[in-house]
Amino acid sequence: MANKFDVKERAKDILEEALDREAVNVLAKISQEMQQIFRDNPEPSKEDAVRIVGEYFRSNGRSEHFISNWISTAEEHCCSRGLDETDRPKAMLSDLGVFRFMNFLKEKGLSDDQVNIVLRGAVQQATEQKEC
Repeated sequence: MANKFDVKERAKDILEEALDREAVNVLAKISQEMQQIFRDNPEPSKEDAVRIVGEYFRSNGRSEHFISNWISTAEEHCCSRGLDETDRPKAMLSDLGVFRFMNFLKEKGLSDDQVNIVLRGAVQQATEQKEC
């Protein structure tokens, strides 16, 4: 249990040191947008997930080639995790959220190690909140 606590505390310390209030607000906005996507699409089909992912990346100027590669990689990742086909669209949308968080944190200058700690802390906190 101490190790889990350490990850959350390290993640919190990293965010407090690296991000200003505006950056924290951007992270909160990403979270709210992803929550809205899941509220609007509680049982997304593969087509829904592909459309949502594509729309997000197109609105941010990404090429069709990038989008196609991202979707293929997300599908491979879902398969490698052994997810059922009905769970894959939700996982793809979750991956989009993780991508958005990671990309933002990297833009703010966090190292790969720092980003990984922050994400592990977030996953741990989300898991603990579900258990309550």
